[in-house]
Amino acid sequence: MTAREIKDINREISRLRAKMARIRAEADNTAVTLGERIVPSGQTSDRVGNAVVQIADIQRDIQNLEIRRNSALNSLSRDDFVENCLFMHLGLKYSWAKIAVDTGGINTPDNIRIMCNRHHW
Repeated sequence: MTAREIKDINREISRLRAKMARIRAEADNTAVTLGERIVPSGQTSDRVGNAVVQIADIQRDIQNLEIRRNSALNSLSRDDFVENCLFMHLGLKYSWAKIAVDTGGINTPDNIRIMCNRHHW
């Protein structure tokens, strides 16, 4: 696994959360809009029911991606400098600059970022 793959998983989780929020808003809007008009109840329940099923599927996908991401982060060695930096950046959301300051030495944020982006575990 690489840092790029973890970032892709994070992007996918964010995209799915946004999609879930949109579906929830559409379902709430549908229920209110259809409640104001006289509409056969089958149409309302179908739209809301479909939204509930889609939300459940998205939540399951998000949970699976989070499990995959967390297992990859937990597999990082605590003895390797590069893997420690990756964990701080990806797991703890530290900036490259903060990691460079914390590690000290002649490390610059760009040096650490480049080193970590090349690393494969």
